[in-house]
Amino acid sequence: MRKERAFIFATVFFVFFQIAVYSVLNAYLSFPLIIELLASAAVSVCFFFFTWIFFFHRFPSGTDEKSLDNHYISRVNKVLQNVTKKMRKQIYDLHSLFEVSINLTSILEPQQLIKSSILSLIGQLQTNQAIVFLPTKRDPNIIFPIYSKGFPKHKWKNYSLCLEDPLFQKFDKKMIALNLYDVEEDFLNEGWRRLIDGGITLIAPIIPKKQIKGLIAVGQKMSQELFTRSEQEIFSLLAHFISVAFSNSILYQKMEQISLTDELTGLFNYRYFKRRLENELLRARRYGHSLSLILFDVDFFKNYNDLHGHPAGDKALKNIAKLLRLSTRKSDIPVRYGGEEFCVILPEENKEGAHLFAERLRKSIETTAFPGEEDQPGGKLTISLGVSTYPIDAGTIQDLIDKADSALYTAKGTGRNRTCIAAEIVKK
Repeated sequence: MRKERAFIFATVFFVFFQIAVYSVLNAYLSFPLIIELLASAAVSVCFFFFTWIFFFHRFPSGTDEKSLDNHYISRVNKVLQNVTKKMRKQIYDLHSLFEVSINLTSILEPQQLIKSSILSLIGQLQTNQAIVFLPTKRDPNIIFPIYSKGFPKHKWKNYSLCLEDPLFQKFDKKMIALNLYDVEEDFLNEGWRRLIDGGITLIAPIIPKKQIKGLIAVGQKMSQELFTRSEQEIFSLLAHFISVAFSNSILYQKMEQISLTDELTGLFNYRYFKRRLENELLRARRYGHSLSLILFDVDFFKNYNDLHGHPAGDKALKNIAKLLRLSTRKSDIPVRYGGEEFCVILPEENKEGAHLFAERLRKSIETTAFPGEEDQPGGKLTISLGVSTYPIDAGTIQDLIDKADSALYTAKGTGRNRTCIAAEIVKK
């Protein structure tokens, strides 16, 4: 029954197809009627012949209806299996990217973030070479290789890129990846060619806060195959995640700096002082080192504020903080203790060394000209200092602070503009 219906349908379709061909020939060609009929019949026969050949090329002769159904189902299953396989891979890639994004955006320490970014790039793109370029404080427009994986240590020594290079304009502030092999020759200067010669293939920008701040680059795949469009898009997404992570890291650093530094002077604040002093005391105990603490305040500072106003007093405190920073070593910790009081933690410094430091600082401030200092008692703006040292003066943090504070008040009570040592006060 199905064959009969198929035959009737094919016959009707053949007749209508031949009429349609004849109509076209009659409309565009001026041949005799018999030739147009023969031509339309020949075109129709050829069409159905090639259709028949195509059909039986896919389904060999002798195939019954059940076999045709099974063959069709088999082909559909194969297509569905391929689609399922691709979808599973895409789901796996998306899941991996999701985990990478969570991992990266949760890292707030810059060095750890850079290392994790490199490892994520290598794992996701199946490459064994990756590198991150970032600027230094000296010149924010020049980026250097901060961390790399898969290259010899000397490979990128003294190498740098300028963020004003025309190739960076191609990113147009978007998180897109570029294949260096697809970039026009006009954009490839000596620096970019050196990257290509070094095995770098894909590059992408680091764009925290809509401004290019760095570059991520990866080498060829371990399989030596070319990166697919899908892998290039994954690289773009990773660059976006890394950029967001860098934004978070920069913001965290700024917030941490604000929470640990004094807004007026830029020195460390009391909160940081307590934490750092505890760590330094533990280190001094562990290694048997000395640790000294200096407390000082500005002599007659209330008088200076009353005569010249708080803005002038704030400016004087800023200048004192500047002189303090210039007097300290890299290992020393200068702190604004509160109001006109300051302190300095001197790791691995004994009583004599701390005394020399205190006197050098006192003389530096005494000889510096401050506006309106002639109205101060003695005609100069000066400081008084108290020094205590671990372990000769104290064995705990509070004792160390109390002894230095006591020495400071002794200095103020015996004439000001002088340094008193806690150990010498005890002897007297």
